[in-house]
Amino acid sequence: MSTGTQTETDAEREVARFLASQPSPEAIVAFHSSPEVATRMYELIEAEREGPLSDEERCELETYFHIEHLMRLVKAEAYRRLGAQAQ
Repeated sequence: MSTGTQTETDAEREVARFLASQPSPEAIVAFHSSPEVATRMYELIEAEREGPLSDEERCELETYFHIEHLMRLVKAEAYRRLGAQAQ
């Protein structure tokens, strides 16, 4: 992310590309962030434990949390659809 300008994170691009591919419910349930995205998120969490984050880092970390929440909602809907298909 650049200072002063809101740019998308790697996680946002990754999720946007995934959702734009019109994945099946099975693919949604199986989705996981790339190792690079997961590593960056854990780096920010660890940095936060060690001391205050910069405004940019805080914004980036909050973005990761929002994406995680959104994907939980999307996965819950995918599970619901899979359950409905099975009946």
